[in-house]
Amino acid sequence: MKRIFIVLLGLFLINQGFAQWVSPGNGQTYTLESLCTAAPSAVMASSPGHYVISQNLTLSAGDLLTLESSAMSVFVNDGVSLTIGGSLQTATRSQILVFQGDSIQNNYFELRFEGSSLNALKHVHFRYCQGIKLINSDITIDSCEFDHFSNHVISYMNCHPIIRDSYFHDNQACAIQSAVNTDGCPKILNNVFYNNVLANTNNPQINIGPGTTDTIQIIGNRIEGVASTMSGGIGIMNMYNPAVTKVLLKDNVITNNRYGYTQNGYRISSEIFDNQFIDNNLEVTPNNGGSGISIYGYDTTCAAKLRHNLITGNLWGITAIYYHHVDMGTAEDPGYNVLYNNGNGGVDYELYNNANSNMDAVGNYWGCDNDAAAEEVIFHQADNPSYGLVNYLPINVIEPLILGFDFLRENNPESMEYYPDMYGEFSPEGDSIFFYVGCTMPDLAHLKPTITKPWGITVSPDESEIQNFYQPVTYTASSPHFSTRDYVVKIIISGDVKENLLTKINLFPNPVTQGYFTLDNPTEEVAQWQIFTASGQCVLCGEAQPGMNRIATKALKPGSYLVYVQKDNTFVTRKLIVQ
Repeated sequence: MKRIFIVLLGLFLINQGFAQWVSPGNGQTYTLESLCTAAPSAVMASSPGHYVISQNLTLSAGDLLTLESSAMSVFVNDGVSLTIGGSLQTATRSQILVFQGDSIQNNYFELRFEGSSLNALKHVHFRYCQGIKLINSDITIDSCEFDHFSNHVISYMNCHPIIRDSYFHDNQACAIQSAVNTDGCPKILNNVFYNNVLANTNNPQINIGPGTTDTIQIIGNRIEGVASTMSGGIGIMNMYNPAVTKVLLKDNVITNNRYGYTQNGYRISSEIFDNQFIDNNLEVTPNNGGSGISIYGYDTTCAAKLRHNLITGNLWGITAIYYHHVDMGTAEDPGYNVLYNNGNGGVDYELYNNANSNMDAVGNYWGCDNDAAAEEVIFHQADNPSYGLVNYLPINVIEPLILGFDFLRENNPESMEYYPDMYGEFSPEGDSIFFYVGCTMPDLAHLKPTITKPWGITVSPDESEIQNFYQPVTYTASSPHFSTRDYVVKIIISGDVKENLLTKINLFPNPVTQGYFTLDNPTEEVAQWQIFTASGQCVLCGEAQPGMNRIATKALKPGSYLVYVQKDNTFVTRKLIVQ
């Protein structure tokens, strides 16, 4: 750690040789406009709301720079370093502030936070920057955009940044990076990472070292590769820190990378819930990578618990290497992970336990409907006596179901511009879906449905296809093990359409945090409810009386569920989050 810090400090001192302005550190609050007066050699206004920073600028501890709401752009000259020792904050704004360097010389500016606090950036678009470095400096980054960085976009050391609702794309190196010998527990929430690591180095888009007593949270992100064949999705490493690195990886979509998620080293404890690892297969040599999930433990303190994940299209589904403690499901707590079509060289590899550690993997779907076929795609002690044993029975089988079929205005802006959302009603036999419309109706010849189905189930025609619903349309649900079920969608035109009160059903609180939620049944009759996992497994069911119904969730593990409520021929779907 000392060696890295000395190098960084040396680079900083070299920059000090250029002209610079340093704030006095007396508790002063600045805006870009006031800096034009306080530091005219460093900051100038090229026009109202547009600024140029031409020299190194240091905001000393105790001082605050507020990026005022009237500021529209900041252009930073080649090679300039902006160092924040105090606080940098953006004022409330409705427009984006563009903060960019010189795109011609490629000697981009650098933004550094050193020992600073109370930093908050919102609605700022950073372009053509060398990198943003956080050293002992916490920050909240909200709804920002970062592109065309020449190095790692955000590098942190000994701090706990919060990064949410932001967009990282087309950068040369990692989007988020930490050193392997420092610690921090970032919260990375609901961001999009797209086409980063364009230098094509062996790095993931999110590359994180050891954590602290808190939990590293990576939740609700989309991490998609495009051009870099060497870049992975997420990497967690702990080689030095004696503390346990705790990770919560939840509700992410990780696709089209060299690999999806990997954790490597000692004392890592991860919970991997409700994620999708799809087509992470860019590795050209399968022995070098290509796993949806890889757990590489130097001893059994490298632990992972996997529940309700979709893993498909990767060169390997899950690889467990060297030593580990992996829990993919037990008899009391089934995994409900869905794995299929992972493989290379013409062989399916859904799980490869390349270690002498045993593991439980009960209650998962392996792309088949029988035990013998599951054994063929799980590689463990039965294939090599030096491998650990995988306890995978009983398996889970997903059924070719359509669980919800709706027409939503947001997906049909032209055909349904003046009409409310329409929700399908399932027949008692479950093979027909009805819609009842009045004499005034949307354009039924150009509708695109929204289809809810278990993970792993495909539907044809695809929901992205526009269909003519003046005539019945048949949709076929198919499972990876080739079982199918047909549903006929019919729109019934009637002059008198009775309001379907069940579509107004409400669940609260959602997410569930106290072990129960309330189901508000707005009808005057008893309805039936069922709670399904993402893989289509029914885990709870019961009756909903008219009015408020309290439903206990203590038997449910944390994760995402689908609640289906049925009365007569009406069937509605709601998503439920259990924390």
